[in-house]
Amino acid sequence: MVDHKLLKEVSFFNDFTDGEISTIATIIKKQEFKTGDTIFKESEDGKTMYIIRRGEVKACKTAPDGELFTLTLMKDGDIFGEMSFLDGRPRSASIVAISEVDTYVIDKDDFETLVDGNPRLTYKLLRNIVFTIHSIVRGMNSRYIEMINYMWGRKRGT
Repeated sequence: MVDHKLLKEVSFFNDFTDGEISTIATIIKKQEFKTGDTIFKESEDGKTMYIIRRGEVKACKTAPDGELFTLTLMKDGDIFGEMSFLDGRPRSASIVAISEVDTYVIDKDDFETLVDGNPRLTYKLLRNIVFTIHSIVRGMNSRYIEMINYMWGRKRGT
């Protein structure tokens, strides 16, 4: 069990009450990684979600030549692994520690034990996960529009 006072320091849990933090602390585990550690690989099965307490990781896709292509960087308070956690599909990217990283880990089976008895807590967790995914999609949409505008601008100038 994780000290609930430490959980309150993580932005992902900002809107949780003390009671909710105490409840979620019973299923969260701590896990540490060293710089360069691969936390998980693209296409692996996964049923865990990670919340970064301290440190930085990068999400990567493997290019056809085997080289890792960095998609994004994540830091304190960010989450990763949430997609497989929610949908049970294989991991969509590899996650590599680019510094010493302390994480909190929630296993899907442990999470599901909370669902029936803690609907408000479940709602808050899922809402925060959705907000994170929504933020990622908005960022991707903005980058896509910038790319399209750049490409259209180049075509018009030729």
